[in-house]
Amino acid sequence: MEYGAGMLHSLSRMRLFDMRFVLTLLVLATNMPAQIFQQPLATFTGVVEEIDGRRLALQDADSNTLQFALTHKTRYYAGSKKIKASDIKQGDRVSIETKRFPDGELEAINVRLEPKTKTPGT
Repeated sequence: MEYGAGMLHSLSRMRLFDMRFVLTLLVLATNMPAQIFQQPLATFTGVVEEIDGRRLALQDADSNTLQFALTHKTRYYAGSKKIKASDIKQGDRVSIETKRFPDGELEAINVRLEPKTKTPGT
């Protein structure tokens, strides 16, 4: 099969168009907000069994103990007020918004101190 000059010119223009299209998609993908590619946060609620500078152990409503990694990016709140990690104590009820590290470990993104509930008769 023999190609004429016009056919070769058309093929090279098509390849150039394909390259431009692919490059445009790459540019768009790299300029999109990171939130589009991030997984949604999962929330766990329970009672703090143990907390130190790097880990938090949480007992959930089914008495399961869940482990969370605490990082320099972890934020701590009481209501809408930012607090320090040292304000969270064993026995406190918290909600933890998490995401998974690539190895499957849960990273605590936000730790929210739940308001203390009054027990009847107190």
